[in-house]
Amino acid sequence: MSHVNPLTATAADLQARLSAGKITTSSLLGVYLDRINQDNGYLRAIIATSPRHLWRQKPSDWMANVQPDNIATHPDLGLDTTAGSFAFVGSRPRANAPVVQKLYDAGALILGKASLSELSFYRSEGIPCAWCAVAGQGQSAYVRGGFRDDDSICGHSNPAGSSSGSAVAVSAGFAPISIGTETIGSLIMPADRAALYTIKPTVGIVPQSGIVPVSYLCDSAGPMTKTTRDLADILDIIVDPNKTNVPEGGYSSAATGRWDSIKIGVVRPRDWLHGEKLIKPEPGATKQLIKEVELAYKKLGTVTEVKEVSLISWAEAAQNGDKVIDKCFDHDFASALQGYLDTVDNSRVTTLDELIKYNEDHADTELPPRYDNQNGLLRAQKSNLTQEEYDDILSFSRSAGRERGIDKTLKDNNVDVILGLGDGPLFYIAGIAGYPIASLPLGYLDFNGRPFGLVAMASAHQDALLVQVQSAWEATFPKRRPPPLFSDRSEL
Repeated sequence: MSHVNPLTATAADLQARLSAGKITTSSLLGVYLDRINQDNGYLRAIIATSPRHLWRQKPSDWMANVQPDNIATHPDLGLDTTAGSFAFVGSRPRANAPVVQKLYDAGALILGKASLSELSFYRSEGIPCAWCAVAGQGQSAYVRGGFRDDDSICGHSNPAGSSSGSAVAVSAGFAPISIGTETIGSLIMPADRAALYTIKPTVGIVPQSGIVPVSYLCDSAGPMTKTTRDLADILDIIVDPNKTNVPEGGYSSAATGRWDSIKIGVVRPRDWLHGEKLIKPEPGATKQLIKEVELAYKKLGTVTEVKEVSLISWAEAAQNGDKVIDKCFDHDFASALQGYLDTVDNSRVTTLDELIKYNEDHADTELPPRYDNQNGLLRAQKSNLTQEEYDDILSFSRSAGRERGIDKTLKDNNVDVILGLGDGPLFYIAGIAGYPIASLPLGYLDFNGRPFGLVAMASAHQDALLVQVQSAWEATFPKRRPPPLFSDRSEL
């Protein structure tokens, strides 16, 4: 078989080689399974792989991927759907989630299920990202020294989440592409830390049924890839063209690699750093992040129009937490979860109350030391937000993200997109707006090797514009580097 390096291979390249007869589907799948067998015990990115006898042989239009274990797969595919919780092990969805079925019908092979922060990081408060009871604590493929137990919940040693396993799996060569999900930041953060391209599409244009939810106000699935070409190809499959304006020729036609006079507004990186509670400060890392983002702005200024802009802050958008949209999530979660549970059979739990009780009764596995609270579920159980309060917070949040946020900055400054630091709360502004946001890989921290990058935001249904920005970025900046993955884990 022609040599395949799973750390760098893209889906588009593999499909071309399969069509040309240079590689076979079965041998290629063996390459990826070998990678999983070699390093998943350490990285804990994959919860389960599909049984070999269920693999379909379609070399002409084959695309192997993994997806987080909160996206329903019918039992015929041989995979559980657990959302990282033992409470859902053995449950039987009555159908594939539409996003799965779209991929399957397009010829994709679901290679496996990726780990994630349990219940999309909604279950608990203050515990590290990338942990779930079923898989344990996830690791970055890049970070020297690995996850540090004394780190903050999303510190520099953490792969971030909740779609952590989906990002780690692609970066570690377990699959060429993956699907992840995001409510607020769960695609952007792990992709940023895995040097990957992702996009959280405009909310509502990718079908969400069959996905264990947090809140339909902000939830969306999206692709994670090594290249913009692969990302665009997946969008062409999973986006419902009846819900948005897909460009003629599909999203792939937007991946031109050209700036075409796109006008960029940039926000100061020092204004958009995460707080110390989320990321334990590392002075050298902070200094490097700010410096390299500012240098990237200067480089962009040589290829297209760039101007510094201001954007509503997180404090303003959430009224210092008084009107944070998370309160709406707490209000929504019980009914949203119930909607999902009503579509599955043989579940150990059938309500939010039963899930909370299950965790209490199985605290040794579901509430172990360091991960020993389910405060998110308890908030949802006890939420007493009135409809008037809910409507007020939602209206305030939407306005803050849209009319007073992204749209205002775009209009006031006559720019097409807004760029800023990826490792910061910009995704909150896009999240409350329901607007698309995309990742732009840039560099690697000197002190521990983890990747970092920027994000690009635009108005509703400007997903194709962001794909073009990603492709132009990819053509302008150095190629992403695969992780070292030393055999001696003490060297990582």
